[in-house]
Amino acid sequence: MTPRKRMTRMVFPSAGRPTIHAVAALLGASLLTAALTLLPVETAAGLLAAGSAGFAVAMLRGRTKGPRLRAIALAAGVLLTAAAGLASGIAAWVAPHRLVADVPLPAEIPLVSLFLVTAFYLPAVLRPAQRRDPLARLRTGLDTVGVTACLIFPPWLLLFSNPDNRRGAAITALIFGAAAAATVAVAGVHAIRHRAALQWCGGGAALSLIGLTAMVFGHDFPFIPNASIATLVAAAAINVAAGLLWYGSVRIHPDVRPIPPAGSEPSASFPLFALPILGSTLVTVYHLLHGGRVDPFSIVLGVTAIMAVAGREWTSAVALRRHADHLTSQGNRLRSLVFGSADVAMVLDADLAVRWQSPAAARQFGLSDQDVLGRQAAALVHPMQADEVHAFLGARMLARSEPSADSIAVQLRDGFGRWRATEWTTSGSDPAEPGHTLVVHVRDVSDLRDLEQTLRESAHLDHPTSLANRQGLRRAAELVPDAGAMIVIELGGLTAIGDVHGPDLAEAVVVEAARRLRNGVDSADVTARLGDSRFAVLTRCGAVRAHLLASQLLNALTAPYLVAGTSSHLSAWAGLADRTADTDVDEVVRRAALALRSVRSGPPGAVEWYDEEMETRLLRRSTLEQDLPGAVARGELDVHYQPVFDLPSRRPVGVEALLSWRHPTLGRVPAAELLPLAEDLGLLAQIEHWQLHRSCRLLAGWRRQHESLWLAVNVRPGELAGPSFQASLPTALETYRIPPSALVLEIAEPDLLAAEDLASHLGRLRAQGIRTAIDNFGAGPTSLSRLRILPIDLLKIDRDVFGQSSDAGRHIGEVLDATVALSQRLGLEVIAHGLQATADLDTVRSAGCRLGQGDLLGPPMPAEHLEALLEQHRDART
Repeated sequence: MTPRKRMTRMVFPSAGRPTIHAVAALLGASLLTAALTLLPVETAAGLLAAGSAGFAVAMLRGRTKGPRLRAIALAAGVLLTAAAGLASGIAAWVAPHRLVADVPLPAEIPLVSLFLVTAFYLPAVLRPAQRRDPLARLRTGLDTVGVTACLIFPPWLLLFSNPDNRRGAAITALIFGAAAAATVAVAGVHAIRHRAALQWCGGGAALSLIGLTAMVFGHDFPFIPNASIATLVAAAAINVAAGLLWYGSVRIHPDVRPIPPAGSEPSASFPLFALPILGSTLVTVYHLLHGGRVDPFSIVLGVTAIMAVAGREWTSAVALRRHADHLTSQGNRLRSLVFGSADVAMVLDADLAVRWQSPAAARQFGLSDQDVLGRQAAALVHPMQADEVHAFLGARMLARSEPSADSIAVQLRDGFGRWRATEWTTSGSDPAEPGHTLVVHVRDVSDLRDLEQTLRESAHLDHPTSLANRQGLRRAAELVPDAGAMIVIELGGLTAIGDVHGPDLAEAVVVEAARRLRNGVDSADVTARLGDSRFAVLTRCGAVRAHLLASQLLNALTAPYLVAGTSSHLSAWAGLADRTADTDVDEVVRRAALALRSVRSGPPGAVEWYDEEMETRLLRRSTLEQDLPGAVARGELDVHYQPVFDLPSRRPVGVEALLSWRHPTLGRVPAAELLPLAEDLGLLAQIEHWQLHRSCRLLAGWRRQHESLWLAVNVRPGELAGPSFQASLPTALETYRIPPSALVLEIAEPDLLAAEDLASHLGRLRAQGIRTAIDNFGAGPTSLSRLRILPIDLLKIDRDVFGQSSDAGRHIGEVLDATVALSQRLGLEVIAHGLQATADLDTVRSAGCRLGQGDLLGPPMPAEHLEALLEQHRDART
């Protein structure tokens, strides 16, 4: 900012944009006054009409509260009207006698503009479409016809009843302008949607069209006295109309008023014909008093207007009658609801005395009108509550116009002298006497209070066993703050008892188990039932005694149950958690339940304490169980490939596919954790199918350069018997044209013990030409003699066999030599798995191992890196 501008701001702090606008407005007003004084009246009228363009600019530039397209269309009509007024004024000054098709040019310009402006106004006012029934549409049509006839009648009678005054431009403008003005005016009056805005816009558009029509008249009859004055008045009307259009489209929100119900629109009784009929009557009287005559067309217009008024009144009467019938029906329905309601309604006057009560008072409370009417409402309640009720009703009386959901419990004396528990609410004033009354609703809640008391007494108990429920356990924990531990016990076998002997016997067994549980604890301990087969004990015992108590309870609960002549047996597990002062009972129960979950899959009778590591492990397991379904579709599974080398030549002869899961939050999940989890969830076949086809597709490309390359894939023993996996193997081999000998299925040694019919499954694979291997041999309890039974082709010796400390080196060599020698005698290829150091490589070479695998030779890598490695060895070989 320059120093001069800064000084100006300091000396004249109020100077700015408002001052500039004021100066501009003053200058414009001065110029307009001078133009009106110095120029001819017709030209001055054109300049005055051009001033309405300011409203159009404001409509285009300002923020509108209604639809933007409406404001644009109306602004376009206003601009066109202003331009037509200016052009006709200039034409009246420059070429007043110029004719266009026998029409003076100053009249032809507004006449043509009348059609164009109507094209802008009609869509703006007729939108949005109004939802009307057929009767309302008929009433709207009659209004349009009647208003059109009333607008045409006075000018026709005064001007065109004389045939010498009939000029084509004026007649065209009169008929078209009257019809268009009546259409937009009636549309605004009858609007239901956007009613507040369209009433302003419809009236403004009608006034604007009438002004244009009057301007045509003024320029088409220049020889008639006061024609120039009519033109000036028309220009002023155009400015007023522009202001109305601006206000209705910019300043008024379209939905200020609520939409009235069907048949009750305010326009049904709106005196729409009052002014047009009165004006037509006065014009007729004036015309006849001055010796004028009524031509046939004027008679037709008058008859049309009268018939439209008659039809309109008939439709309004029908609409009002239907609305009255609707109100009567609603009143009858409301009356039946009041008479049949179980709640008592009372109307209080300004002094809080009962003026009226519903018939339900006698039916529900035995209170007659003689006992209640005229008495203070506070006199009907218990004396100890009288002041409270009076204050409540007094406060609601002050806010009687607003219904309230607040209620007050009141002891009300019934007609038999008994105190009844009731609930009082208010719903504002009586609609028949608003502002002076208060409607009170009285509901009998005696039975509800008795039921609540019963529920409160039994809410803390489990009814079949009479033990505390979860809520009762929370309450007991508040009363036993020095409790030391929480024991959660799960019973197994109840479902089987219910399936075999019926649910009644299963429930009887549960009751007996609860009795044993209650007898097995100290009287100060709290026993509870948390579910169908889950119980809890809150004990004051310390950690050692709580563990001993849990074991004793499990022994008691697993003893045979002799119920109804039937001997039943249950299994049980227990989880324990410490009770600390800063931990609520729900958290302690949750921790004990987590400990129970960790042993639930183990043998019966197990007891486990909660620790944070357990929770972390179980939380990880739960997260993986929730997220594993859909991991294949989300593209979260990865396969890395680790090459298997021929040790003498250091060339890759095979690759092992290592599956992993890129979990979004837990990171990479290895195959050793992923595959058992997928097997438990029934997703193993889907994942193995994806891994097998992906790896076989890559192997097919690699074998084009390395024909002897084979692929090893880890599988679970239980998967070998699955029909889907058995079908996937030949499909993948056939799809990618891979010989069966190029595929090796690896089974981890720890999984051999849990497998059933493993030898037959492996024999079937060998018959198909697919090779099999035992992974991590030496890390489990499998003996060397079992290798003679299983049809195995490859043996991957784990690093635990050859990678021990130097003190045991001699024994390592002997064990490794024996393993390699036996394998070679059985026709098995031996792979030293887990080579990490040069010493490991020397050890396995000296033992006669020809194949090796490990990070020393090549770590697991993505398929792209493996391709580069294979390309490197192919180039070296070449």
